[in-house]
Amino acid sequence: MKKSLIVLFLLAQQIVAPAFCQEVYKGEISVTDKQLFVLGGNLRVEISVNYEGLKLPSNESLTLTPLLKSSVQSLELPSILVNGLQRQKVYHREEVLGGKRSSGKNKLVNAPSVVVKNDPKNSRQFSYKVQIPYREWMKDAVLLINSRECGCNGKPAGVFEDKIADAITLPKARSSVIRDDIDGRYLSLVNIVAPVSEDDTLNTFKGVISLGGEKSVNKQNYEIYYRLRDAVRALQQQNGVILTKLRLTGYGAPVGNLHKNEKQVSLRALSLRDYLRENRVAGRTPIEVDWVAEDWDSIRSLVQSSEMNLREAVSDIINSVEPIKGRERMLMELGDGMPYRYLQSSIFPKVKRLSYSINYTRKSIDASEGRRLFETGSRSLRLSEFFAVAMSYPKGSTEYNDAMDLTARLFPDSPEAAINAAAVALSKRDTTKAHAYLDKYATLPAAYNNTGILYLLEGNRDKAEVYLQMATAAGVREAGEALEYLKKQPKR
Repeated sequence: MKKSLIVLFLLAQQIVAPAFCQEVYKGEISVTDKQLFVLGGNLRVEISVNYEGLKLPSNESLTLTPLLKSSVQSLELPSILVNGLQRQKVYHREEVLGGKRSSGKNKLVNAPSVVVKNDPKNSRQFSYKVQIPYREWMKDAVLLINSRECGCNGKPAGVFEDKIADAITLPKARSSVIRDDIDGRYLSLVNIVAPVSEDDTLNTFKGVISLGGEKSVNKQNYEIYYRLRDAVRALQQQNGVILTKLRLTGYGAPVGNLHKNEKQVSLRALSLRDYLRENRVAGRTPIEVDWVAEDWDSIRSLVQSSEMNLREAVSDIINSVEPIKGRERMLMELGDGMPYRYLQSSIFPKVKRLSYSINYTRKSIDASEGRRLFETGSRSLRLSEFFAVAMSYPKGSTEYNDAMDLTARLFPDSPEAAINAAAVALSKRDTTKAHAYLDKYATLPAAYNNTGILYLLEGNRDKAEVYLQMATAAGVREAGEALEYLKKQPKR
């Protein structure tokens, strides 16, 4: 395979379309976001690799080689060498000194395409992208990962082969042609409305992790880490996302002395923050953690919505007695302790939780990347990005129509998406579908022209003329053409 035919990228925390996690190499490496598609006569293979769980000694290395394999043929893709810290120093020294170079050639013999370092201080995940000429045998190929140990320090070199994707069906890129059922006359009369491009503004993703049950601090930190890691990765799988801050707030329930609890939760917050930073749950994103020792606000709300005995008496105590003046003791003494036992079994476990908010920005992607994502089934694009994708195809083509229809379904509250989907329906003389999109926006100036075309198709000349005249006054170029067309039609 010629190197000139390969394009390989390794970008820390690169983001591609989501998929389920597949473990390789003894479960220590996870692979997600598998994409195999044909575009422009080339097969593109894209995967995300996370090796945070890799137990690699400092003086050893591991070579990962993706492999396309069918019943008739196989092809090794460019490999990645993961070096332990000490091994990386040796590799770099040999590379500089030319110890691995062949005579007469200024390149390494059997060198991997990319070398990465297994450094716990850095993010240990990357995106792997390869482009090669597409061949017919590849359409039913299986994607494997071959993991080969170095056999360093007298150890045998283990080889592991894990299946990443089975029975892959590779879609051929569709050609953009005008559909037969499109009326060219009405295609030229309808107007398309460009949505406002979304700014690169700060967004927040929020969630809650239950902390109920008796668990050690270490086990709880472990579970919190994996829940947060999944949330972070879900965001990172959206194109253009950049994390800016991870903020966590823990909530506890009354357990003994309030002052002692407040001291303990401060230590608990620091412990969790340090654990998450050490394990790089969000790369280098700043992490803030605080804790509420006794969340009486939530307890009060849960009591009010419950059907517990003596509910009103419990609420009165919570509302009128301060925690430092014996609130918990009075609850224990109420009704022979029955309400407090209910609090312990049914209310307090619900209060113990960790709420998190992940702040991030998301930059818009260009039209070519949006088109690639659309053609491979991704639905993570913004409204303006879907519009850019649609407009990159010939007006009236299958792809153009599909993108406009899909945008209206994914953004049901967008006037622009509805007006544009109505334009597609009108070009196919589908007045029922056009009404469904246009009726609730008929009073918007942007919808005047297409509403006029709708009535024109239905034979309601008077209404069509009113809407087209309003659209002309609003500056819609197509409305003037539609009025000229209407004047040429004989009155009935």
